[in-house]
Amino acid sequence: MDFFRCIDERRSCRAFFPKEVEKKVLEKILKSANRSPSYMNSQPWEVFVVRGAQKEALAKKIFAQASAGIPPTPDFSFPKEWPEAPGRRTKEHRLRRFRALGVDPEDTEQIRESYLKNFQFFDAPCVVFIGMERVLTSWSIFDLGLFVQGFLLSAQAEGLGGCPQASVTAYPDVIREELKMPPTIALILAIPLGYPDPAARANQYLSMRREIEEFVRWNGF
Repeated sequence: MDFFRCIDERRSCRAFFPKEVEKKVLEKILKSANRSPSYMNSQPWEVFVVRGAQKEALAKKIFAQASAGIPPTPDFSFPKEWPEAPGRRTKEHRLRRFRALGVDPEDTEQIRESYLKNFQFFDAPCVVFIGMERVLTSWSIFDLGLFVQGFLLSAQAEGLGGCPQASVTAYPDVIREELKMPPTIALILAIPLGYPDPAARANQYLSMRREIEEFVRWNGF
């Protein structure tokens, strides 16, 4: 696949065919992502992959936590406030996605049902969790972002779709116990992964992007 087309066509996938993702395909994608750059070549990413019955068991456990309204305890804090412009974009994105999904933004029960699908991993056949040693700094979080981008683009090139998730990291202890994740590892992100169902309504939505004129400052041109 053409590299620029791969970037342009990648999107967060929230509906999947039940087809299993073979281990050899996952290995190919992970080996590609492993070439991502990192500060001082520290390669801070730690990856935990789960599928099958164990994935289903994990989904039931974190869904139970979320649906019961248990307060989140993420290893990496969620944003408490946004600057004006990013905050406006998040609100616009939320409303546009609700409309695309047929969710009434004034209906709290519909919103709750939509939110809880996160904790079922959108029924993806496979989930990849990304973490790092707790003692590492923001530089390593930046490195994890590079790794995740490499992973998602490699998955796209293999015909797979994924959705970077922060929401499920609200309950890291459940995930840590199920996946035998060492307590020294902070859970940063989850990526449900599988073969996208292009006809699904959840996959019809395409998030907006700013024009480059809004964020690029040219000098010397």
